[in-house]
Amino acid sequence: MSLTGGAFLGLVIALTVLAFLVVVVVWPAMAGPGPGKVAARAGTLLVVNALVLLTAATQLNAQYLFFADWTDLKGALTGTVTTTGLKRGGNTGTAGRTVVHGRAAKAASTVPPLPAGASTARPISYTVRGPASGIVNTVIVQLPRGYTTAANAGTRYPVIETFQGYPSSPSRWLASDSMNLPTVLDQKVTAHQVAPALIVSPQVEIPRGVDTECVNGRAGLPQLETWLTVDVPNWVAKTFRVRTDRGSWAAMGLSTGGWCAAMASMLHPAQYGGAVVLGGYFRPEFGLYEPYPPQSSLARRYDLVSLARHRPPPTAMWLETSHADATSYSSSAAFLKAARPPLAVDAVVLQHAGHRVGIWQALLPSTITWLGRNLPGFAPRP
Repeated sequence: MSLTGGAFLGLVIALTVLAFLVVVVVWPAMAGPGPGKVAARAGTLLVVNALVLLTAATQLNAQYLFFADWTDLKGALTGTVTTTGLKRGGNTGTAGRTVVHGRAAKAASTVPPLPAGASTARPISYTVRGPASGIVNTVIVQLPRGYTTAANAGTRYPVIETFQGYPSSPSRWLASDSMNLPTVLDQKVTAHQVAPALIVSPQVEIPRGVDTECVNGRAGLPQLETWLTVDVPNWVAKTFRVRTDRGSWAAMGLSTGGWCAAMASMLHPAQYGGAVVLGGYFRPEFGLYEPYPPQSSLARRYDLVSLARHRPPPTAMWLETSHADATSYSSSAAFLKAARPPLAVDAVVLQHAGHRVGIWQALLPSTITWLGRNLPGFAPRP
């Protein structure tokens, strides 16, 4: 019986309804002050509430596929997941070092001072105005350890631009109870596996509550791609001591944010040398939002599977998907099949895994090590 199948979900609902009806029928017989009857009432209420919560949990799991099947659930409890590694297209190290001419952020000779009280100990939240997109919204920045010291006053750093899933917030990547990227990055810096880097987390949910999939809409709609890949990098380059060669910029995202990271890196290879895509996909998945007609030039622009097949950019990509992840697997498999050099993909394909943060947290250290090995700006310092 499938964990997400109709038979199991129907059984849980039937048991919940049955338990409720049983309580209604036997409740009068349990009336009274005696300890036995009090315990009986408490026990029946506990069972009914537990079944209600189980019903809600199974329905949510069927909708969002946190656990894809019973093997996935067992793997989450035991920490055992079957993994297959694949390489497609060219060599990721070569792709990350390829020179690409085009529009990219340019560093300022001097940068403004940090806000009062800013430090490397906690993220800094900014309100950023995007002249190219017309968007004004939040960007959260985590400075690398040592950024504010006099010894590093002349040091310029690589940048990881992160993209959240939907619904979520930019803090998803920074929070210690979520992806906890700053801590993982610090650990890898200490282990001399990657260089210290800025983490830049822009808001992608604009307007709030709308899944715009990070794309530019038709006239009059938000220009999210421009905001994320032009305005934010330009602002970062003029506000912080960062490197601006493409080998020093990586896009990183999970779920919807994985799509955004893939899109940013493949459509703007002069800006981003590589991408980390966790549970993402390679064609936008819109809900109620309709930014452009299905057969329009914008629709063709955002078909990354077609791009990988016909006009592949020299992007280095680390990709995770799972056979059991209905959100990610179909377009990821098509993308891997289509990938041609100079695009280069290192893929991790899980056999039984859902679409959840726990999987991506476990893989995050490997992705940081991969950045240090494949993008020159992230190579560990001597």
